Amino acid sequence: MPSPARPALHPRTDSMKVALTKGTLLVPPTYFALAHARAMPECDWRAFTLAARVDDPTIAFPIAVASPGALSPFLAQRLVSQARGLGAMRRAITSWGPDVIHQHQATWSLPAVGAARKTGAPLVVTLHGGDAYPRLGGGLGAAWNALNRRAAFEGATQLLAVSRYLADVAVGAGADWGRLAVHYQGVDTDWWTPSSNAASGSFPGLGCDAPDVPVVLFVGALSRLKGVDDLIAASVSLVGRCPHRLVLVGDGPLVSVLHGRVPSHVTLTGGLGRERVREWMRCARVLVLPTKPTRGREEAAGLVLLEAQACGVPVIAYRTGGTPEMVASGACTLTGERSPGALACSINEAVAWSDEERADRAMACREWVVRERSLRASVDQLRAIYEAVAR
Repeated sequence: MPSPARPALHPRTDSMKVALTKGTLLVPPTYFALAHARAMPECDWRAFTLAARVDDPTIAFPIAVASPGALSPFLAQRLVSQARGLGAMRRAITSWGPDVIHQHQATWSLPAVGAARKTGAPLVVTLHGGDAYPRLGGGLGAAWNALNRRAAFEGATQLLAVSRYLADVAVGAGADWGRLAVHYQGVDTDWWTPSSNAASGSFPGLGCDAPDVPVVLFVGALSRLKGVDDLIAASVSLVGRCPHRLVLVGDGPLVSVLHGRVPSHVTLTGGLGRERVREWMRCARVLVLPTKPTRGREEAAGLVLLEAQACGVPVIAYRTGGTPEMVASGACTLTGERSPGALACSINEAVAWSDEERADRAMACREWVVRERSLRASVDQLRAIYEAVAR
């Protein structure tokens, strides 16, 4: 992703030291944790985390790692490393002396909360999903998450939720409405763009050079939570009378089950970098994200919906959680009935769109994201938040 041009100086944020904190930092897929920092070069940024794995060579960002073993595949080593790393991470943040601390996800927020208390720096906490809910499940993991959530709710100068839906969830879990705001994350509409090849249907290297075989695309974790099982069932029931290619981009718990068992019209790509994901989006007829409510939890937002629409790709999704806040009304399809049958009907309609209708929907999707959910607007809001809390 190209670096954005440097904006005009902002008296209150120019050279402001912002500590970006998160339990672990994995890039890909969690580009969202760095997106605002890369778009606000007037600030002095540094990331603090227990462990990081950054496989994208375009990321040139100072990252202080407190406990590399926190990503160990061995549970005992991982737990010991995490426990030791909490204090080291807190001390590293404190030593740097930030003007603002911005914690992504209330889970693993204790180092950021402690550093804010020690330094007096204001703490901004962005809630992304499960971290905003009242205690889910049981056991030590749930108790630990609850402890971190309470600390974040009590210690934050400003709480941010990635959708109105999630803000309501957070209030129900004890968040102070007076310190809570909705902050849509936004996507870079200068990078997520339609392709000049879209009209011809030619996308060398992807194997989707046949424009008469529409690509139905899924991007995300291959799990039942994301509705992958429903999508495959819908596709299989439909392909005989509605030829299409189903492309599943991502990894997850269903990978081992799906490999070798999916029909020939289904492609499993595995996890891909952003450039490759964008290529698939640009050649897709429609993107489908049928996330289902699971154990009391619903989709908080879904940045992939915005990325697809910015590329001119209409989306089909289950009407759940914050999803309705992430789609262009009238140009995309939300199904209230969460079932393979409902998905099949929606996909069938999308494949049957005329070229003119598809183009009109594509334009409406992109225009809505540019106007309502762009990274630029999100950054402007965040800049104002930093200025307010740092006064």
